[in-house]
Amino acid sequence: MKSVPVSVRTLLRAAMLVGLFALVFAVRLPYLSDSPYGYDSWRQSDTEAMARNFAEHRFNVWFPQLNYQGPMPNYAQLELQITTGLIAVLYELFGYHYALARLVPISFFMGSALFVYRIALRHFSPFVAGLSVVLYGLLPLNVLYSRAIMPESAALFFYTGAFYWFGEWIARGKRSLLFVSALFTALAVCEKVPAVFVGIPMIVMVLVKYGWRAALRWELWAFVALALLPPYTYYRWLGTVAESAFVSGIASKHILPAMASATHAKEAWAFFASELPKAFTWCGLALFLLGLAMALFRLRSHLAICAWTFAMLVELATIVAVIRFNYYLVFIGPLVALLGAYALGKLFERAWTSGRARKLHKAAAVGIVAAISVLTFESFATVAPVIGLQNEEVIRQAAVVGRYSASDDLIVTGTDDPSLLNASHRAGWRVTNSNPEDPIAELDYFVREGAAYFVPLKGYIDGDPEGRLKMYLNERFVKLEADTEYYIYKLR
Repeated sequence: MKSVPVSVRTLLRAAMLVGLFALVFAVRLPYLSDSPYGYDSWRQSDTEAMARNFAEHRFNVWFPQLNYQGPMPNYAQLELQITTGLIAVLYELFGYHYALARLVPISFFMGSALFVYRIALRHFSPFVAGLSVVLYGLLPLNVLYSRAIMPESAALFFYTGAFYWFGEWIARGKRSLLFVSALFTALAVCEKVPAVFVGIPMIVMVLVKYGWRAALRWELWAFVALALLPPYTYYRWLGTVAESAFVSGIASKHILPAMASATHAKEAWAFFASELPKAFTWCGLALFLLGLAMALFRLRSHLAICAWTFAMLVELATIVAVIRFNYYLVFIGPLVALLGAYALGKLFERAWTSGRARKLHKAAAVGIVAAISVLTFESFATVAPVIGLQNEEVIRQAAVVGRYSASDDLIVTGTDDPSLLNASHRAGWRVTNSNPEDPIAELDYFVREGAAYFVPLKGYIDGDPEGRLKMYLNERFVKLEADTEYYIYKLR
């Protein structure tokens, strides 16, 4: 039997697709070796520190350890440590290199880009799918947090995979695909609880296919159990072993009580007005809204995508409006790309099928290039001032700690932000955290607990506007590197 030769057109499409993914990957390579002490230093450095703690102390992803609140262990109720576990493996194999740490989230993001492409291919067209990859890869929020040493990229990978595999099960009916989606959903929720909102479009898809008879299908109840019981069990169990109270029960303590009134708060509106354009660009938001309007106009054909969009708008209004961290916007990013690409692709399609095809085809092509160029320019304007910045003060201050202290020495940092503690690769405490009303009594407590050094940040101490704590340190303890700006105090 003769084999059918692959057409030139197929090879060209494959080459173009590889080129698009290569472009998305290449955009993330500048400053790959930068430390976590840049944008979102708190979250990046905590993640990197947990990976180091796996490599140096206890390598068990069920027991994540932060550096603050005293000597090890400092177990914390945090997301399932997939990203940090992989980074720790790379650290043990190849040594401590920040580029290795960044390649882990970048790899997860590339996987999520593949799912975005496959979702667009199922719901739209190959042309829209290619545009989706471009937009998804260039949105400034995605550029920043796909390469950040944080769990957001892993969450995006499992979250987009959950939607994709569920859609495949709806289309093909194979139960194995449903259970793959359940696994992805469970891992997505274990990484970031707001990923649970992906269940809303899943419910819509099931009701469209089965109606109320869906309640009688055992495999759907198995899906719910497999998707939700593992993350519920994980977070409840980890809450029983967590020693670091600072990050425990964030949802119950901060998010749930404020959800009902969050959308009415002027702080939430100010946050969205400021952060959405920076996250997705004005051009990206305009294309998203245009694509959403087009999809709603053909709701029956695009019900799953519209339901997914609705779900993530609800997530914005309930979760993000309360927590107000820009990286919590990542879950609507795939939809900004998908619907923005749909808008561009639909305009091109209408021009192509017009009676004046050639002229309109050229105009549409120019319009698509112009829109992507504007989005790229806006993205560059947002990312460029941030991506290469490093907090040199934290890095230099930490270097002094490394010169004078041993790896098992406990330190106290003069900042509430743990970045300096993490940069020093030491466990210990942050000042003004336990007893902000009396920093001297707090310091005496730390000394009794075994603190060996006090580390201000270039002489600065949080919560000491009158200089009482600094005066106490100068009177009672030896100052090391006293002739520089980056001095530290020896406490014992």
